[in-house]
Amino acid sequence: MTVTAKQYIIGFLGLMFLASLVFVQMMEVERKKAESGKGVAHAVIPASSRSCVECHQKSSPGIIDHWQGSTHANKGVGCVECHKAAKEDIDAFDHYGSIIATIVTPKDCGRCHKTETEEFLASHHAKAGNILASLDNFLAETVEGSRVPFNPHSPTPGKEVDVVNGMASVNVGCRQCHGSKIALEGTNGSLITVDELKPDADGVPTNLEMVSLVKKDDNGRPVLHDGSWPNTGIGRLNLDGSRGSCSACHSRHDFSPRRARQPENCGKCHLGPDHPQKEIYEESKHGVAFRDLKEHMNLDAKHWVLGEDYTQAPTCASCHMSGHTRNGGKVTHDPGERLSWTNRPPVSLVMDTDINGAVIKEADPVERQKQIVSSWQDKRQEMKNVCLHCHTQNYVNAFYKQYDDFVVNYNEKFAKPGVAIMGELRKQELLTKQDFDEEIEWTWFYLWHHEGRRARHGASMMAPDYAHWHGMYEVAERFYQQLIPQAREIAEHAGESGKADQAQAVLDLIDDILARPEHEWFEQAKKLADAGPASVTTEAVAATTEDKAAPAETATPAAGGNEEAKSSDAPKADAAPKEPESEPAETDGK
Repeated sequence: MTVTAKQYIIGFLGLMFLASLVFVQMMEVERKKAESGKGVAHAVIPASSRSCVECHQKSSPGIIDHWQGSTHANKGVGCVECHKAAKEDIDAFDHYGSIIATIVTPKDCGRCHKTETEEFLASHHAKAGNILASLDNFLAETVEGSRVPFNPHSPTPGKEVDVVNGMASVNVGCRQCHGSKIALEGTNGSLITVDELKPDADGVPTNLEMVSLVKKDDNGRPVLHDGSWPNTGIGRLNLDGSRGSCSACHSRHDFSPRRARQPENCGKCHLGPDHPQKEIYEESKHGVAFRDLKEHMNLDAKHWVLGEDYTQAPTCASCHMSGHTRNGGKVTHDPGERLSWTNRPPVSLVMDTDINGAVIKEADPVERQKQIVSSWQDKRQEMKNVCLHCHTQNYVNAFYKQYDDFVVNYNEKFAKPGVAIMGELRKQELLTKQDFDEEIEWTWFYLWHHEGRRARHGASMMAPDYAHWHGMYEVAERFYQQLIPQAREIAEHAGESGKADQAQAVLDLIDDILARPEHEWFEQAKKLADAGPASVTTEAVAATTEDKAAPAETATPAAGGNEEAKSSDAPKADAAPKEPESEPAETDGK
């Protein structure tokens, strides 16, 4: 072979190699475009779903377009694979030769995603439907609307309205985040839920009498009640006995990981006056960094491991769910695994949990220890392992010291006294049994459910304005200027009405609380005000309280491990009856 021939061969092979590199790069660019939703991924249409795709491409092309860009489509997982049902399933029907169900539940997703489903079902997210028995739900169903339909009282121009659906607020609001019981219409006018169907472990209904009452449309499809569907509430109570909705976070049909990793995805539910995590995140340095560096976050990575695929900023998923280099890249679908406090109830509790994942409220240390399966210290270390990707150990420990001190201050100065005062008013029967029919009940609800949560969550996510001005400032104002005066007024009126003993019990409790060093400034200022305007000056108040004030704590434990909060984390048990807790979706701080 001549030298020229060898040169041609080498040149040809070089060109082929260059072309292959260009081709591989083009394929990688297209893959990334597809994963980010900017291009169309290669779809493998299984034979079982080919007719579905062809039909829905014409009738509802958006569904097919989303599916074609999904990992499911790329791996040959089609419509029937997710929607298939057995004939005995309560929501099953024959759809052009395939037995399918409209509602895809975690039980269905668990056929392929077993670990993720088990983690989710153990989480507080899956229990979000418990709001059905809470004060929040009473507000939506009764205070904002009516649990029974009512007369419109006057015509609505251009709209025939014969009856008002008083459940409209809860259907559109609470249930769309928290979830509710999915209901089928009965031929006798009843609603048929999981309670009536009594499904077995496989999700098959065992109450055949109820099955026979399910109303069907002209195509044989079970009729879902429009008050319960559509519904992607994360704690949805499904007809097959499962809880939750995977599409609450993973949008149906495309199930985009990129979208689930972004804070806006969580903001559908975690925002607003009582749990403004989205707004708090946006104020924090974490949120600022994310907005600035979003294009460098590698959000379309296959595994998206903190410390490998990105380090620019954390999102909600980074801290609460996603994998990182310190845990081998393991993702969790239980966002409570890294939370050391729950800031949901009136009084924050440390997150010692039992075998069922419930927060332990036992006060006795020995009995408490017997119940603990996962301690708050373990959970905190899980979160610290995330923080340490960007912060030093001293920085992380110091943050948690500040956070713990903040929560304990809220608990001890305002929350526990508030619980005690409301409990004593109820114990002495100075409040009616009906919630929210008296001003002080609204005052207390605002204090812990709105302002108190905002403060605690602001501290947990490093948002100073929410911790202070939107938080503790408003907590203090509500406590001193509304809760205390209203409680005293109720007691005084009770005394005038012949309930002297009951009134005195409440007034004595208030006096005992306000005699504590942390509240003494308020009582002294009140005494000076009663003495006359000339006495009320900042200097006078300071002089009156200077000698009596408790010395400030100046000793700071050495940084290291979880030692910073051992003496102050565990809330003390109150003797007074506990205020009923609301049951919203996961809103815990770190």
